[in-house]
Amino acid sequence: MALAHRVLTVRRDPDSGEVLARGGDPEAHSLLERTGFVPVVRRHETYHRLPTGLDQDEEIRLATRAVARLQAVG
Repeated sequence: MALAHRVLTVRRDPDSGEVLARGGDPEAHSLLERTGFVPVVRRHETYHRLPTGLDQDEEIRLATRAVARLQAVG
């Protein structure tokens, strides 16, 4: 698989304040969803976000867990 399809970023969006994950391959998408991220499908893009209503500590915990799992599978 091309390296461009394996690049995934997890960050807090400066405009909305949501924690978003963009990019990645199907395996990464599956892992994100199993970690608690919600898929968002738009006409021109697909990405994941954490559910609304979480406190900041919970967002950090879930995002950290997702990154650790993604790193574990390469």
